[in-house]
Amino acid sequence: MIAFLEGTLVTGGTEAVVLVGGGIGLDVRVSALSAGQLPAPGEPVRLYTHLAVREDNWSLYGFVDAEERAMFRLLISVSGVGPKVAMGMLSQAAGRDIASYLRTGDEKSLTRLPGIGKKSAARLVVELGQKVPEAVVGDGSAGTTPGLPDGMGEALAVMGAMGLAPARAEQALLRARHLDDKIDQDLERWVKTALQNL
Repeated sequence: MIAFLEGTLVTGGTEAVVLVGGGIGLDVRVSALSAGQLPAPGEPVRLYTHLAVREDNWSLYGFVDAEERAMFRLLISVSGVGPKVAMGMLSQAAGRDIASYLRTGDEKSLTRLPGIGKKSAARLVVELGQKVPEAVVGDGSAGTTPGLPDGMGEALAVMGAMGLAPARAEQALLRARHLDDKIDQDLERWVKTALQNL
C-alpha cells in the first residue's frame, strides 16, 4: 500500500498530477476541498494516499491530511458507498463535519451530500455512528472530554437505567444537543428531548 507521496505538483485541481521523480508523474484524485489547499504548480506537495484496486482500474486518491483519508476509508467501508461517492461527500463537506453528522445521527445533512439518499444516510449512521472517534467531532476545549458535552455521563446513566443501549442513547443525546447546544444544561429536558428523537 502507498501510504503517501511527495513530489512536485504539475497540475492542480481534483485530477492532480504529481511528479515523484525518475520522470514519473502520478494521477491523483483529490476532493474539491483538498484541491483548494494544494500549492501552486511547480511547488512541492505531500499527499496521503489510498489505492483503490478494481479488476479493470487502479485509482490513486490523495488527501491533504491523514484525517481526511481516515474519513474516506471509513465511508467506503459501508456497502453502496464507493470511492467516487466518498470523494463527492468530502468535496462538499469537511471530514469533521461528516463525522459530526454521523455521530449525531443527522441524516438530513447527510442527504444534502452528493450520491446520498435517505436509505444511504440511514445506513451510514447505523454502521458508522459509533465508529467515528469522539475527538474528531469535539473542539477539544480544556476541562471537557473531546467530543462529549458536560453531563453526558450522567445523561447516559439515566437513559441506561431506562434500558437503552449506550450507543443508541449517546446518539440520541448528541442529536438533541445538535438541535439545541444549550440543552445539556438541563438534564431532564435533555433526556426527554433525546427520547423523543429515538
